[in-house]
Amino acid sequence: MSGRKPLTDEQRERNNIKRREQRLKNKLEKANGQLEELEASKPPEPELVENVEDPDEVQKRKMEILEKRRKALELARSRKINPSQIRKNNEEELARIKAEKEQEMMVKEQEMLKMKEENEKLKAIAEEKQKVKIVKKYVSSPIPIPMKKKKSPRPQEVAGAVPSTDYLVQQTYAEQLQKRMRETMLNRVMSDTFG
Repeated sequence: MSGRKPLTDEQRERNNIKRREQRLKNKLEKANGQLEELEASKPPEPELVENVEDPDEVQKRKMEILEKRRKALELARSRKINPSQIRKNNEEELARIKAEKEQEMMVKEQEMLKMKEENEKLKAIAEEKQKVKIVKKYVSSPIPIPMKKKKSPRPQEVAGAVPSTDYLVQQTYAEQLQKRMRETMLNRVMSDTFG
């Protein structure tokens, strides 16, 4: 410490008070200076001139305003629609929309029927063509059926004219084979055409 005595509590308190007073004094001077500048720069207040109007003009203006309000009310009332009218309009709109949808559905159903008829016609034509092809195929290339050589009739067989069981079994077996071959060919042709 450089030769100063430590301050007592009273001295410290006094110094703090003096400093506060000095700060407040500076702030007050600054605020007064700003207030003077504002008053100097403030434009002069304009003088208020009262409009002295003629009472007839005031009454006339009031009547004009009243007339405008009446016209606005009449216009608003003319545009107002009753709730029953709104319901009626909505019902008519719904009925119109339903009729349009029903008309569209009828047109679609007619188109579907036409398409079905066309499909059936096309199927019938395809089936006819298929039958013609099958018939042509059978006619052009018949399936060779193994034929047995006819034996010369023996006098006993001629007399009896009763076919043997072996002959009957062979005949039915050949018919079954021929039938199966036809069915497989038909199925093949059908699957190639429609499958």
